[in-house]
Amino acid sequence: MQAERSNRRGGLLRGALAALLMLLDAGAAMAEEAAADIILHNGKIWTVDPARPEAEAVAISGSRITKVGNSREVLLLAQSSTRLIDLKGRLVLPGFIDAHTHFENATDQFYEAALTGADDEASFLAAVGEAAQRVPEGFWITGGNWGAPSSAFRPSRAALDGITPRHPVLLRRYDGAFFINSEGLRLLRIERNTPDPAGGRYEHDVATGELTGLLLGTAGERAFQALPPKSRSRTLVAARALLKELCRYGITGVHDIARVDALSQEATFQTHVERSYTDLSIFTDLRAAGELTVRVYPLLSLSTVRGLARVGITPGSGDELIRFGGLKGFVDGPTMMAEPYGKGAGFAGGFTFRVVDAETMRNDIIAADRLGFDVALHVMGDKAHDLTLDWYEAAIKTNGPRDRRFRLIHARYPSAAAIRRAGALRLIADITPYHLMIEASELDRRFGAERARTAHAWRSLADAGVRIDIGSDWPGHFDRSHYLPLDPLRNMYHAITRASADEPAKGWHPGEALTLEEAIRAYTINPAYASHEEAIKGSIAAGKLADLVVISTDILKGQPQRLLDAKVLMTIFGGRIIYEEGTVQAHRADHSEPPRDAPSDEFDLPRRERGGRYTVENS
Repeated sequence: MQAERSNRRGGLLRGALAALLMLLDAGAAMAEEAAADIILHNGKIWTVDPARPEAEAVAISGSRITKVGNSREVLLLAQSSTRLIDLKGRLVLPGFIDAHTHFENATDQFYEAALTGADDEASFLAAVGEAAQRVPEGFWITGGNWGAPSSAFRPSRAALDGITPRHPVLLRRYDGAFFINSEGLRLLRIERNTPDPAGGRYEHDVATGELTGLLLGTAGERAFQALPPKSRSRTLVAARALLKELCRYGITGVHDIARVDALSQEATFQTHVERSYTDLSIFTDLRAAGELTVRVYPLLSLSTVRGLARVGITPGSGDELIRFGGLKGFVDGPTMMAEPYGKGAGFAGGFTFRVVDAETMRNDIIAADRLGFDVALHVMGDKAHDLTLDWYEAAIKTNGPRDRRFRLIHARYPSAAAIRRAGALRLIADITPYHLMIEASELDRRFGAERARTAHAWRSLADAGVRIDIGSDWPGHFDRSHYLPLDPLRNMYHAITRASADEPAKGWHPGEALTLEEAIRAYTINPAYASHEEAIKGSIAAGKLADLVVISTDILKGQPQRLLDAKVLMTIFGGRIIYEEGTVQAHRADHSEPPRDAPSDEFDLPRRERGGRYTVENS
């Protein structure tokens, strides 16, 4: 009996202790919830979380979301130091994650005028003037492909000087000649009496004898070779400006095509295998300086897979700013089709110059998969898709089951059979909607109507079980023939209409469009899933990283045109407001005026026309 009473007392004590611990845990949770630094309320929170798709308010503490719910219950967490943001019914989404970027290419093109198609002086000067607004004074402005065989225009040096008084400028014409402004002539010490080089000529005005600015033959080549070399300092000037660009578009994450320079320097490549791969140390330099305001998932060069462990990179390594796990390779350059296509049906395409041979590609994929890396292959034509699927299946058969997130990058022209195979393998497709805008008018002529039916077949891919990411492929084609829009809202518009902004009623095969909800997922939770980070980002839920974007218009209602009219009013990254337009008002819980708690002047920059190459200002 005494033992029974002792056991009973012990049970009561254990119960009381358990209850006390529960109370303490509840109190700690309440204390954690109560420590809200920011509360967004009175809005439409589209969470992309199936457990709670929509809410009115969200509380943020530190870098994390602490509560999602209705305004009344979330506002109970406000303290005197809490910044309250009345959304006035506006829409909040998870921060956008761009699934395909080339950041270093963008830093290079930052210093260039977008001259493709500039075949008259007005368009030429407009492109250079836009670059002069963006590029800090003293840096060279370059760029190419101005003019055309059918155009007789030649720029005026005086007119160019008028818009670039403090920038040296050297611009390549379509035929290889160059045009230079007065500041460029001064820096390169090219004067009226400078002798012409062998094989070239400095053009002079026939009436005055003054230099016109046109450099022909080797004269232009020598000038170009005298430009300052690329440096990390120059790259970081552009990188800081471009991070602000990402902020203004609500982009809090990118999957960037990247390389590890130490491994690149060890390799002996037969061709420029890693062209357009960002030097990873650009991101690590920015992170070390506390300036990295975007989460980076580098898709590293597949060809260097066997050396990554030596530099400390393994699947899942990294941190919340830079996380590793994906490798990128290329399959076809010209579109690789099973049967000839094009005029006369005499061309079927083949491997890109980056591919050594099919066996090497297969072995690299199997080796990467064995180490636990996910593979993402740039793939265009139907034959290229078939080979890619064969290689993926070989890796799965060789290495056995695991949680793979294999990807098809672009996935432009798969066959219907390849779409079914991709779905069965539960692959991820990274699509670039603007690619369709570039080529829609040519697809039927190029491939024939029947074969073109599965081009850019986003609906068919999704219905087959393929998870869709949207990537901008920013800044655009390596040869500068096309510049691609970074703006997620614009890219979502193209994904759901398959139409240009100018002709919204003329969508190409509109039955293959995504829904708006699918497009939002393709810019949020799906890329987070692709990088194995869906537990910490990609949706708005308690415990996740506080990466959020406030949109000016409820894009979930009305016509698709609303996507083109909407803009980002605020971007929150890890609980910090990194971009804020003045139309969103904020006040403290005690109704005092709040300080601007997150860089203000640094990010409060005027916007120019949306959808252009860049909208950044001088730093």
